[in-house]
Amino acid sequence: MKFLLPIVCFLLNGCSTAAFNSNGGVYVENKIRKSVVNRYTYNEVWKLRGAQLGHVETQYCQLQIEDYAPSKSTLISQLKVETQKLGGNALVFDACLINRSTGSCNMLIKCNGMAYLITY
Repeated sequence: MKFLLPIVCFLLNGCSTAAFNSNGGVYVENKIRKSVVNRYTYNEVWKLRGAQLGHVETQYCQLQIEDYAPSKSTLISQLKVETQKLGGNALVFDACLINRSTGSCNMLIKCNGMAYLITY
């Protein structure tokens, strides 16, 4: 019994310097960021008197033809993350353009929109 306390202290001290790295932090952070951003039309943002924060853009380069291409909703989610990073809570999605066989990409997808801040 008298050896139990030193062993527990030794184990606790050993674990205090342990570091655990995970990409879960970035995933969770992006989920939270996009959850506070809503999509609007230009007319809706104008009626709500949204303040324009800037242009947001995301892109995907498909290197091999058999590589998976992300869906449009995945790319819009990334635009929402970029909107929140600018301090916005509203996204007006413009378009996604697909270019085939451009330079080193088999397919290049670019999506863009405009970030706004709407105060309620």
